[in-house]
Amino acid sequence: MKSTLQTPIALLTERLARQSATLTSSERALAEGLERDYPHALLESATALATRHGTSASTVVRLFAKLGYASYAEAQREARAEVTALLQTAGQRAPVTIGTERSLQQCVDDALLHDQHNLNATRDGLDMAAFEAITTRLAEGTGRVYVLAQINSAPVAAWLALHLNMCRPGVQELGAGAIDTTDQLLWVQPEDVLLAFSIRRYASGPVKVAQRFRDAGAQVFSITDSSAAPLAALAHQRVLVRTSNASPFDSYTAAFFLCNALVSAVAQLRHAAVPETLQRRDDLWKDMEAQLIVDSHAPAGRRGKR
Repeated sequence: MKSTLQTPIALLTERLARQSATLTSSERALAEGLERDYPHALLESATALATRHGTSASTVVRLFAKLGYASYAEAQREARAEVTALLQTAGQRAPVTIGTERSLQQCVDDALLHDQHNLNATRDGLDMAAFEAITTRLAEGTGRVYVLAQINSAPVAAWLALHLNMCRPGVQELGAGAIDTTDQLLWVQPEDVLLAFSIRRYASGPVKVAQRFRDAGAQVFSITDSSAAPLAALAHQRVLVRTSNASPFDSYTAAFFLCNALVSAVAQLRHAAVPETLQRRDDLWKDMEAQLIVDSHAPAGRRGKR
């Protein structure tokens, strides 16, 4: 049996095209209405949808079962993902995502379904040539790697910088807790790389930093949610992630997946060096962190003594 990640999830319009020859006349009339107003048509209840198209609720349920949906609710989750992908802010997305009453179990199921769609869409749409170019440069390059993100993307960028640093030297985070970005830009060299995140709403900061790297002759790689993102136009290579969610807020599950894949690929390309690096890290941990743990439990008069 194929896993969810191996089986692409078709949208309603694609399923209707595949099954058009098997539909009854009443189902076909309903299908034509859905195609004209997809995805917005699915934001209302099955009863309201049936009434608007002059058919019965049972016909609606039967059609979606024939199309391979587990329930009409599943098709609605898909539609909400398609609608929210077009809306820029959490405020705009709130009426669509939380405007109908849902049980807590439905909240859990909705979140899972959206992230499954996000993972599939990110994997199926991945530009492998760009992915290979990015990971090869990260693994084999001699310059520094600067990782940049703002606001909601910062936790993903921090995770990526942390783990890239275990695979290669010269990784620096341009974000919360780091040296001021302006000061770090003083030393950008042509052999350096900027790996920047840009998820809606798009901020001007990463674009200005990317332009500084390009002006210095350095390479710019981007992870964005759209090829239309301003940062994407400045990137030498870019990869896209899907961020739709069952709540008003973007989901970063697929972004973590992509970063996990990047780290895995860099570690694989540097397989001769990474094990030794990680062993040195383990030794440092034993020498530094373990002593701190022992000291914290030692009597006050003996802390720090050997």
